[in-house]
Amino acid sequence: MGFIVKTFSIILFFFSILVSAQTPLTIERTASDVILAVAADTSSPVNETSVIYPFYYAGGAIIEFEKAFLTDYASYDSLKHFISGLQDEFKNITNDSALVLLNQYYLRINSTFYNYFKSKFFASAKTKIIFFSASVSCPCTLEMCKKQLIDILKLRKEQSGIFDFWVIDSYWNNELQIKYDAYFAPSVLVLNGDNEVIKKIEYDEQMIDRLKNFLAENDKGDN
Repeated sequence: MGFIVKTFSIILFFFSILVSAQTPLTIERTASDVILAVAADTSSPVNETSVIYPFYYAGGAIIEFEKAFLTDYASYDSLKHFISGLQDEFKNITNDSALVLLNQYYLRINSTFYNYFKSKFFASAKTKIIFFSASVSCPCTLEMCKKQLIDILKLRKEQSGIFDFWVIDSYWNNELQIKYDAYFAPSVLVLNGDNEVIKKIEYDEQMIDRLKNFLAENDKGDN
């Protein structure tokens, strides 16, 4: 699915569907694909952006929605308004500027469905990777978080389902940072199938490279 066309439009395709168990995963994965597509072309200006925000039919089913996705509908509605408000912001800005806004949107997705993603993540028997980012911090930290978010999303795409990945906005959700003594953002944790931390890397410009090296060495040890 292509997200950058010859006119350098950025198009977020979301589906108007009934509530289903795949809904938050669809939103998150689509936003991830858009970020990677924009990051692949950092030199050309964005001349036009069309944003179609996620919409679900929830008439008479808000309680079911909240139970299924472990969030309140007001937070989800706020997410919809946030992405619709980006439509004008995206016009006539560079891809790098668009990535700043998309990074904020991606973190809001993960915050909105934090409890849902948490339940799915820790129920998996795979090796898991948590990436702690931040939506509010000093400019240098925000820049590092943005760049390393792109790198972690690239890594997930390269690994194609071998590991489970979860990005957390630690500004709004810091319980796991406290639990695992990972007080800096960006930081990354690797957990085994029993949810035990086997690697922690904090606030390092080479963090993703170090993570890749660890995963490669850990894979050798398992074989």
